[in-house]
Amino acid sequence: MKKYTIKFKYAFLLLLVISMSCDNLVDEQPISEIGFTEFWKTPNDAENGVAGAYDRMQKSFKANHYFWGEMRADNFHEGSGGATANNLELVFNDLTSGNDYFRWNNLYNLINQANLAIKYLPEIQGVNRSLLGEAYALRAFAYFHAIRVWGSVPVFTDPIENQNQELQRPRTNGTTIMNEVIIPDIIAAEGFMEQFANPYRFSKSSIFCLQAEVYMHLQDYNKAKEALDKFEALNEFTLTNSVQGWQNLFLNDIGEKIPSGITTINGPELELRGTGKIQSGSELILSINFDLLDTDRAAIYAIFMTGIPSFYISPALENKWRTKFPIDSTTWVNKYPTVAPQLTQKVSYTDNGVLLDSLAPVYGDWRYFLCREGDIDVLSQEIGEARSTKYQKTNAGLGFDDSDIVLYRYSGMKLLLAEAENRLGNTTKALELVNEIRTARMLPMVTLTEFGATIDDRENYILDERQLELLGEGKRWWDLMRTGKTIEVMNPILNTVPNGIPLTPQRIFSPIFDDHLIENPLLEQTLGYN
Repeated sequence: MKKYTIKFKYAFLLLLVISMSCDNLVDEQPISEIGFTEFWKTPNDAENGVAGAYDRMQKSFKANHYFWGEMRADNFHEGSGGATANNLELVFNDLTSGNDYFRWNNLYNLINQANLAIKYLPEIQGVNRSLLGEAYALRAFAYFHAIRVWGSVPVFTDPIENQNQELQRPRTNGTTIMNEVIIPDIIAAEGFMEQFANPYRFSKSSIFCLQAEVYMHLQDYNKAKEALDKFEALNEFTLTNSVQGWQNLFLNDIGEKIPSGITTINGPELELRGTGKIQSGSELILSINFDLLDTDRAAIYAIFMTGIPSFYISPALENKWRTKFPIDSTTWVNKYPTVAPQLTQKVSYTDNGVLLDSLAPVYGDWRYFLCREGDIDVLSQEIGEARSTKYQKTNAGLGFDDSDIVLYRYSGMKLLLAEAENRLGNTTKALELVNEIRTARMLPMVTLTEFGATIDDRENYILDERQLELLGEGKRWWDLMRTGKTIEVMNPILNTVPNGIPLTPQRIFSPIFDDHLIENPLLEQTLGYN
C-alpha cells in the first residue's frame, strides 16, 4: 500500500495539501524542504495562517454546504432530464460510494490548517488571541459537519507537518469526537475570542451560534438556550423588516435589470433583477465570502439557477407553503381577514374605453414569490418545476458567481431558540419568538391553538417556519436529523418518487468515498453502503 505523499507550498501563506487521490499520488512532487517552523513566527504569519484556514473553508463548503445540508431533504427534488447522476443520488437518497460529493480532502485540509494554528499561535509573541479562538471554532465547525455527514471519521488534532507522520487512521466514533474535540473546541473558542461580530470570520456572535447548533444536535436544550441567550446579550443583530431588506440578504443577480412590476404596500417598486452583489443586512451573522478578485468561485449559480437545472423546489414544499399562506384571494381572506398582503402588482383595465392602471394585491407569503422562479407569475412554472431564485433571478456565467454563503442568520437563531424554549416547556416564550419572525416578515400572527397542543406539535410548527424562512440556506437536512425526523418526513415522499430509496437508520449518514477506502485500509464503509 502506498503512503500518502504530502506536498507543502510556501508562498504568501503556508497551506497543507493532503492528496487523497491515487492518480494524484503518482504525480506528486517531492516534499518541500521548507519547514512549518519557518513560517509561524510573527503576528503577521499568524494572521495569514488563519486566513489560509478560511481559504480552505471556501473550498470545503462552496457546494457541500448545500449538498450536505439541503439537497437530501424535502425542499428540492429532481430537476430537468439533464441532472447529473451525483445530484440525482442526493434527491433520491440513493447515495453510492462513487459520489465524489463525499470526498473529504478539502475538509481535512481545513482541519489541518486549524491544527497548525492551534499548535503555533500560542508560541508567537504579541499574537491576537482572537485568532486562536477562530482556529478552534474552524476545527469544531469542520468536525461537526464531518460527524453529521459520515457519523464517524478519522481524527487529527495534531497537524501533519512531514511525510513521516502516520496518515492512515481508522474512524473514530462521532460521540467521542463530539465529547473530546468539538465541545472542548467551542468552549476554547469562546474563551479566546474578543471580537463581538465579524460578517466573514468567526467572532463571539458566530461562536455562540455554533455552540447552539452543537447543543441542539445533542438535545441539550439548556446549554443551547444558554449559548443563544449570550448571543442575544451581545445585541449585535436585528431582524430586517421589509421585503427589499430581506431580499438584499441573499440576492446577487448580475443579469439585465428588468422592472419587476411589483410594489410593496409600504414602499417603492421592488427590484427583483440586475442588482449586482448586495448580500448585506442586519441579520447576517457569518457568511463565507467570495470575491471576483479571488480564484475560487461560489457554486450557488450552478446549484440553484443553472440553465439545465438539477434541482427544482419540491411539490411537497410548494404545497405546504400555499396551504399555510394561500395564494388565492378567497382562501387568504377567509383565513386571514385582517391581514393585507405585502405585495401588489400593476394591472391594466379599460374604463369607458380608457386604458387605466391599478394596483392589485398579491396574495400569499411574499418570501415564496421571491424564492420561486417566475416571481408572482405562479402560472409560468408548474408546481415542482420551478428553480429557486433566492440568490439569482436570471441565468449568468458560473465564472461570475461571487455569491456569499450564509452560514448563520439572525432569524434562524431566533427560531432555533424557539425550539429550545419549546423543549424546555416554555411555550409562551417559544410562541413569542415565532411571532417575532412573523412580525418582521409582516405575516399573520400565530395563535396558541394553531401553534399546537403538544411539544411535538409545536416543534413541527417551528420546523415548518424554519423551512420556509431558511429555504436554500443549507439547514433543512440538519434540522430533520437532529430532531430525529429524517425517516418520518422523507420516506413518505421517497416511497412515491420513481427511483426514490427509502431511508434506513444506517443510511441517514453518507458513504465514504471509494478512493478513501482504497487509500486507507483501516477505514470501514458506513453501515448501509456495504
